[in-house]
Amino acid sequence: MSRPWSGRTRALTVALAWAAALVAATVVGLTAVNAIGSGIVGAGQRPLSQSEVDARLSALPSPPRTSPTPTTTSTPEPTTEPTVVTSQGGTVIARCSGGLVEVMSATPAQGFQARTESGEDHPSIRFTSGRTRVEIRLRCVDGVPRSEIKND
Repeated sequence: MSRPWSGRTRALTVALAWAAALVAATVVGLTAVNAIGSGIVGAGQRPLSQSEVDARLSALPSPPRTSPTPTTTSTPEPTTEPTVVTSQGGTVIARCSGGLVEVMSATPAQGFQARTESGEDHPSIRFTSGRTRVEIRLRCVDGVPRSEIKND
C-alpha cells in the first residue's frame, strides 16, 4: 500500500506551486508595466525622437520681441551684519541700515515679556517680568549697533 503523499510527491507539488506563483507574478508585473507605458505615451503611440521634438518646436510661432525695459539702479544703503545683544531680560538681534537701527528680533528670556518702542532715531526694547525691568536702547555708531542696557 502506498502512501498518498510521499516525500517526493510533496516536494514536487511545492516546487510546481512555487513555479506557478512565479509565472503569475511575472505576468501581472509585465501587464502592469505595459499598462503604465501605454498610459504615459497613449495607446498605439511611441515617444518622439529628438529630431521630431526639434521639428515640432521650430514650427511653433516665436514670441514677440520686446526691447528691454531700462532699469534704474540705486545704490543700496549700507547694511551691517546683525549684532546680538544679550541681557537678563532677553536677547535682541539688530543691525544698522542707512544709519538707523533695524531690530530684527527681540526674544524675551523665560518669564519675561518684550515690548519694542521706536524713538526718533533709535529703538528701545523693554523686557519685563513682575517688578524686574530691563531696557535696551540701540543706536548706530559708525554703522554698528551700540547698546545701552538699563536694569530696574
